Amino acid sequence: MSQVARKYGRYDKPFVGATLAFVAMSLFSVQDVIVKWLSSDYPLFQLLFIRSIVVVSILLVILFWRSGTSAFRTQRKGDHLLRSAINFAAFLSYYFAVSRMPLADVTAIALSAPLFMTALSGPLLGEPADLPRKMALVAGFLGVLIIVQPTAENIDTIGVAAALFGALLFALLGIQTRRMSTTESSGLMVFSSALVIFVMAGGVSLFSWVTPDLHSMALMIGLGVVSLAAQFCIVQAYRFTQVYVVAPFDYVTILWAILFGWMFFAHLPTPTMLFGASIVVACGLYIVMRKK
Repeated sequence: MSQVARKYGRYDKPFVGATLAFVAMSLFSVQDVIVKWLSSDYPLFQLLFIRSIVVVSILLVILFWRSGTSAFRTQRKGDHLLRSAINFAAFLSYYFAVSRMPLADVTAIALSAPLFMTALSGPLLGEPADLPRKMALVAGFLGVLIIVQPTAENIDTIGVAAALFGALLFALLGIQTRRMSTTESSGLMVFSSALVIFVMAGGVSLFSWVTPDLHSMALMIGLGVVSLAAQFCIVQAYRFTQVYVVAPFDYVTILWAILFGWMFFAHLPTPTMLFGASIVVACGLYIVMRKK
């Protein structure tokens, strides 16, 4: 292991990294189930508010224990605010889509986020995709169109628009995170985002609060714990192994979405949706794993 790797706590343990990535994606899928389950009775802003309380409280203790007040110092307050706003809008859009559509459909559309990120990396990061990746982008977006089926009579236009907008915002979130990662810690970025969501969602929740019963409150708290655990696992996964090992596990979520959608909500994906999702997954994997 190199001295640079030791300095930043990086390890060459692909199996550990892959396991953590699988756990992270599985937890993100559990998060989606909780949101969909609760969203029929409680406002999305309230779910985001309770989730952010849990995340902020736990991270506040962890970051302070590790580094004291220095963990919260930054010279890039504006960048943190921008990233937090994008993060808030992305989760709100995605959760809104989850509340309206089958989990598998929303997840399949959300998997277009890496396609958006690749398309935007040229103009926003100065990292343009090569021609084969651009061709994969076109094919991937055709796969999204197959999933969405814009000419279908029973299409949930609002839900689809929210899912696509959420995917675009998650791509912008990834780009902003990459911009900030050279100087800002992962913990501070997650903390600042959760803090902004706490303030923004909390303000709206005052006007739409629905007092939860004990079972629902436990699920809301669990939502925060699961979300934070998933974020911790994915950060650690990248610490233990290379990006090309971790990235393909994003697509585990579509398998969980199909299973959970059937188990908890009696939703079965259509053959057309599965075909489109297969195209999106294949194109995403090609873009991620293609050698330069």
